[in-house]
Amino acid sequence: MKKTFITLLACAALGTAYGQETQEESGFGLEINAAYNFALRDIVKFEEGSNPKVNTYGADLTALYAFNKHHAVNIRFGWNTGDDTIDENGEGYSSSDKYEVQNLYIMPGYRYTGNISDSLHFFGGANLGIAQTKLTDKWTENDEGETMSGKEDKSKWGLAWSVEAGVMQDITERSKVTLAVQLMGLSGRPSLYDGDEKAETQLNLGVRLGYSCQF
Repeated sequence: MKKTFITLLACAALGTAYGQETQEESGFGLEINAAYNFALRDIVKFEEGSNPKVNTYGADLTALYAFNKHHAVNIRFGWNTGDDTIDENGEGYSSSDKYEVQNLYIMPGYRYTGNISDSLHFFGGANLGIAQTKLTDKWTENDEGETMSGKEDKSKWGLAWSVEAGVMQDITERSKVTLAVQLMGLSGRPSLYDGDEKAETQLNLGVRLGYSCQF
């Protein structure tokens, strides 16, 4: 009977200690990130001439809730933008067009975190939500080098998704810096052309640097 009581007492102590550790690791947090995204697909396609890729930069704010030190859910609000001037040379014409892209997105997601050392951790996650893309085409110069005033704007909502992997370094018990690689797809990219020209999903490979704090 005495051995049984001691065993039960030991199990209760271990359970209490584990519960306290889990409780200490759980809670809400915020993460602020800056990112640069390399475009993996052309923003528009031409039969002849250049097919422009427009890289973007931006920032996001991510709110997290950690169930324990490994598992967390999050919701991300983000914005990115970019522009590029492309020289187009086709049969009988020559011009320079400036393409501008702006994305606004909101994506709930999940993240898993593991330990590399006591202060260095790795993480991976995925997000799925919606985004609005605004695409602008400015005709800047014609064949004679004159500035043109033409401009075309289109915007569209669509599906947004991302997968990411990275590392985080503890600064204090409740704050960290993060570095991650992210692959993002935005299916709401509008087409600037009627007819057979259809926009594909935007596909970007980004590098994200952030600061995270837990309450």
